[in-house]
Amino acid sequence: QYDEDYLTQNYKRTETVPGVFFEYTLTGLKYTLVAGARTDFHNLAGTQFTPRVNFKYDLTPKTIVRLSAGRGFRTANVFAESQQYFASSRQIEILGNGGKIYDLKPEIAWNYGASIQQEFKLFNRKATLVADFFRTDFQDQVLADLDLSPQKLVFYNLEGKSFANSLQTQLDFTPAKNLELRLAYKYYDVQADFIGGKREIPFMAKNRGFFNASYSTDKNNKGAFWNFDSTLQLIGQQKLPNLNSNPENYRLPEYSKSYATLNAQISRTFNKNIRAYVGGENLTGYMQNNPIIDAENPFRNYFDAGMVYAPIMGANVYLGLDFTF
Repeated sequence: QYDEDYLTQNYKRTETVPGVFFEYTLTGLKYTLVAGARTDFHNLAGTQFTPRVNFKYDLTPKTIVRLSAGRGFRTANVFAESQQYFASSRQIEILGNGGKIYDLKPEIAWNYGASIQQEFKLFNRKATLVADFFRTDFQDQVLADLDLSPQKLVFYNLEGKSFANSLQTQLDFTPAKNLELRLAYKYYDVQADFIGGKREIPFMAKNRGFFNASYSTDKNNKGAFWNFDSTLQLIGQQKLPNLNSNPENYRLPEYSKSYATLNAQISRTFNKNIRAYVGGENLTGYMQNNPIIDAENPFRNYFDAGMVYAPIMGANVYLGLDFTF
């Protein structure tokens, strides 16, 4: 049951979704096949059929291939999912097309994926390399358009194509006893046909990097040990909303700058009941300059606190003590 108010407009609905589900699993010496299908009888979105298949095959004892494909649907909650843009002067518009939820149709997408996992020796130590590729093609989608006007947030159904391509590689390596390293890279390309043409989805970094190192000492006879952990994240450029109709002081560049954040923590476990730790977040100190547009005039047309694409707090150091009773 949903009951939402925006200005003088009320959006109230009740969703009921009975359904039937079937799944079949086929297992062989080197493979596992899981095929499933579900039919939902949605009172507002209509009857929805969502098949899915997953296949896993062991090429060798150390090489595993996974394939998947399927269909999915959901009903979008446009207000709850876009709250980050409400702290602004933007007016919300919904360009309905006769659907029964916000006058919009539900979201429907087909997705496909492949993954390969390889275990091997690196400097005579165990390592695991995983590569994943997934693609999603939207048949129907509710778009949140921030580009039509800096003073509007417009929701409407997709008319055209929308897709997301995701490629991720991850290397897990243990170069020494109790030392674990993880190195990952993700490429994420998300585009849709908005009103006015095909554009990248805003605030989505195409390139991301990740590095984590964790080391623990051996436990002594009292169960005490040290743990050291650090994580470095690299965030690439992000497409930013078009604010070019604003005065020059209240605009954004087309793309954000790349940046990096570093988190680290040192902890000491004294026994099963007491643990102390000290750590830091965003130790690189990177911050977005002027994250609030026209912050001095919150009731003017240009005020916008929803254009945040990077940390707005500098380095933060913390310490703590855990007790277990």
